[in-house]
Amino acid sequence: MTTTPPTRFVDPADGAFTNARERETRPVLAEVPPALADRFPLVAVLSEARRPAEAVVLRVRDLTARHSPAEIPLVLKWYHRLHAPDPDVEHELRELGEGPAPHLERLLETGDAHGHPWHLYWSHGEETLEKYHADHPDGLPPDSVRAVVSQLHDAVTALHERGVVHRDITPDNIMVQTRRGDTADLVLVDFGAAVHRPDEALEPRTDWRGKPLYLAPEAGLLRQTVSEAGDWWSLGMVVAQLALGRHPIEFRRDEDVLAEIATHDPDVTGIAHRRTRRLCEGLLTRAPEHRWQAPQVRDWLDGRDPDVAPRTDGRVFPDDPTRPVLRPFPFMGREFTGTEHLAVHLDQNHVSAARMLADDADRAQLVEWLGQFETVGDRSPEELRRLADLRRDLEQPPSAKVVVRLLNWLGPGLDVSWHGAGLDVPGMRLLCRGAQDGDPDAVALVRHLADHGEVLTGLAERPGGHGLDETDRAWRVLLARWGPTARELAHGRRDRAALRRTAAVDAWLLLLAREPERTRGRLTARLLDVRAEFPERVPWFDALLAAQDDDLRLVAALLLSGRAAHEAQALRRRRVVEEHERLLAADQDGLLAVLRRLDRLPTLGWAILGATVVTAPWSFVIGLADVLGRASQEAVVTAWLEALPAAAFVFVVEMWTAVYIGPPFYHPGRSLAGLLIRSAERPGRLARTRLGLWLGAALLVLAVVLGFYAIAVAPWLWPLASAAAVAVWSVRRGWAWRRLRRADRARREARRRGREWRPRQPERGTRGAAGPGRDRWRPWRRERGPEAGARRRAGGRWPWRREREAEAEAGRGDAAGRPRRREQGERRGARRSGRDRWRPWRAYRARRAARRVLTTTDTTGEQA
Repeated sequence: MTTTPPTRFVDPADGAFTNARERETRPVLAEVPPALADRFPLVAVLSEARRPAEAVVLRVRDLTARHSPAEIPLVLKWYHRLHAPDPDVEHELRELGEGPAPHLERLLETGDAHGHPWHLYWSHGEETLEKYHADHPDGLPPDSVRAVVSQLHDAVTALHERGVVHRDITPDNIMVQTRRGDTADLVLVDFGAAVHRPDEALEPRTDWRGKPLYLAPEAGLLRQTVSEAGDWWSLGMVVAQLALGRHPIEFRRDEDVLAEIATHDPDVTGIAHRRTRRLCEGLLTRAPEHRWQAPQVRDWLDGRDPDVAPRTDGRVFPDDPTRPVLRPFPFMGREFTGTEHLAVHLDQNHVSAARMLADDADRAQLVEWLGQFETVGDRSPEELRRLADLRRDLEQPPSAKVVVRLLNWLGPGLDVSWHGAGLDVPGMRLLCRGAQDGDPDAVALVRHLADHGEVLTGLAERPGGHGLDETDRAWRVLLARWGPTARELAHGRRDRAALRRTAAVDAWLLLLAREPERTRGRLTARLLDVRAEFPERVPWFDALLAAQDDDLRLVAALLLSGRAAHEAQALRRRRVVEEHERLLAADQDGLLAVLRRLDRLPTLGWAILGATVVTAPWSFVIGLADVLGRASQEAVVTAWLEALPAAAFVFVVEMWTAVYIGPPFYHPGRSLAGLLIRSAERPGRLARTRLGLWLGAALLVLAVVLGFYAIAVAPWLWPLASAAAVAVWSVRRGWAWRRLRRADRARREARRRGREWRPRQPERGTRGAAGPGRDRWRPWRRERGPEAGARRRAGGRWPWRREREAEAEAGRGDAAGRPRRREQGERRGARRSGRDRWRPWRAYRARRAARRVLTTTDTTGEQA
């Protein structure tokens, strides 16, 4: 039998490889390559590449349907260009895939994407032989073992006939395509480590591949040997594991496993079935030249018993000491001899582990079991010192820190985890996502880590736990800052409830401590998406989002996003109302402009009517004075000379006022005709009362006297007085109208900008401000105004009246402090009877004022 020469292995630190083999240059590690995304839609991620040496394994569909219908899923493997399979292996696999090659993965197509090769294979399911074996912890029956050996024999023989050495035959590289009871249909996959040896060609290799638990002794050396015999050793390890229900080697550390394989024969005496045990002994022969290969395995399958090389009792040389036997440690109904297996079960079953460690007898048994490893495994002095310290600390119920040290010693090569949850970067993300979603286990674990800071610090020694100690320190700082930040940002009971510290908040802070840049970017992107759904911008939310230097404010913004959305909705409703009001005002302005144009002629007619009514009596008075002869001719001539320009002046001024104010605000509120009509109504209403009758008679006598005086003495006084009164009143009307228009524009501008409008108070000493003379009458107006009665009734003016009212309520007297007498109330009622006579007149005036307010079309608020 011939073998290939050993491949020289040089550590990368010594310059054997360049950094290119350790640098990841693929753009994606868990997705379809962008160059192939149009052809292969992703179905599922089977394996994510965590290191350059690992392939990206995806389940996809081929839209081009070159090899099968588009609905049938295929497997796409994308390799790093420096860790890709041998091109000769690819060629042989393509040829094997073209014909009947049972139990071998079929290669359909190859290519390059972004400078890295990819392979397309048939999909053979998702269950591996490792998962299948987990369903049979007591081992497979002999018939099932024979069926597995028969299928794998055909696959390995087909490869070796074409000069291909697989080099990585392990249970996780054997797929279970179908099940039929205890029998399974198997397919050998994953040729990433395969080597092509045509015609026994010797090719030196520069890499070291394989898993130590399934490597042949000659393949575990520094200079790794590649041969067909190594594949049959790996097959023997798989068969022994299936038959025993466990791996025949109890060690799990790579160093211990390689040392055990190099110095001792695997122990398969636990296999009860003779022929199965003989198969394993033949395949697990340490000497490659005496190891069973394809012919011997074929004979065994045909019912014959080929010869097996003599085995030792565990010693390679006779003078070697006998291999010590490890006593098992019982836990949860199982017995453990390997430290890594026990570490995995203690971590995954932390509740039972805590109960076991709390029991003095169980803990003493664990301490005694750990003492065996002081003489087994060839451990370093530092590791033995740690073991001694650990055994001493386990004499008392351990704290979380001691449990971490225990798991680190039992399984130093295990991936970092706690309570069965991975704490590497991807595992930390899953844990925090579960805590944010309210998963009970994740919430409990996050709270446990927050209460025990020594856990993360101790787990930093494990693979994948680099930086956990720094993460824990940063997390403690963020947790301490959360309380003051929440109190600063909370503006009410609801905000305090939203910002209270929960497991979800702790999870966000843990992610910020573990991956600050990535988590900050995710938070910012999520908040931007939330803000994009707001109908309006919320200023305080934008301020929190802009504070990217303070990560706690980003978390607070996420927690307060509900209130921000509610405020944005309210702000949108308010803006809509304001916009409707603005549009309504614009429509009203347009309608008002149309009405002003339509009512301009009627308005001028009312102005002419008012001016005519004012100027018409002049001619009558002057003519009467001339006819009666009571006035002098000079006075009459002067009056006639003044009448014409005064009449023209009155007409011009009134018509200018009508044009300046315009409809509908000119008449009847500001027109001369309206003033005359209102002036005529009031004496008529007054004359209907008894007091008004006497006053009307007195005024009539006075008017007759003044009329005779004007006719007899000064007929020229009428035109001058009328023209002067109209001029003064027109100036007053124009000034008041200008002031109202200015206030209306200011109110509209304030409403447009979203501010509250308040009328501007004139400063003292300016026009419109209350002067000293006006201020003197303010106390009197305040006491005589319409609200004075309410203040007096409320006791706001005279304190002594409040005392009398209190005595009246107590029953000691009336509101005036005197004994109650019915006749006093009757006399007061009698005195009020005269006042009551004016109530109908006041009610009539109030109804008239209300009718005028309701019928006006004033949109500026001037009438009000």
